[in-house]
Amino acid sequence: MEKIIKVDGIGHFKYSSELKSYIHNEGKVQWTLKLEDGSTDIDILVSKAELLFVEFERFEQVAKIEIAEELLDYKNDFWPEYDENDVELDWDAVDAGEYDLTTEEFVELISLFIVEIRSTEIYCEYLDGDLLGGHRIHAYFNNDYKLIKAEI
Repeated sequence: MEKIIKVDGIGHFKYSSELKSYIHNEGKVQWTLKLEDGSTDIDILVSKAELLFVEFERFEQVAKIEIAEELLDYKNDFWPEYDENDVELDWDAVDAGEYDLTTEEFVELISLFIVEIRSTEIYCEYLDGDLLGGHRIHAYFNNDYKLIKAEI
């Protein structure tokens, strides 16, 4: 028999024994409740998901800014918006940062794809909007929605 739970505001989550998680795949964002071990309390995960859903718009806006601030220098240094082999490239303009992406541009291009509620943190996965060669951005937040780290 299928194990299904309901999370207010989000919908029904179906249990995946392979992933040891309850998963909700409807809509643009996949939600997951991760049962990391036998001691994980599903009711606590459901409660965390419901609280996050209520704050979701604000969380998503702040999270994207924090991720952009964390990864912007890396993006501009290692994934430039110019062709280094262009013989007519103005290297003074490069050094002055004229080709650098802004925080606002970074925020506009990334999009949330997965939210995984865990007992000790919230994991989010973002599509990079082709900023980082199509890599996904992995972001970890504490239970107060503050960014712990972001990486590709």
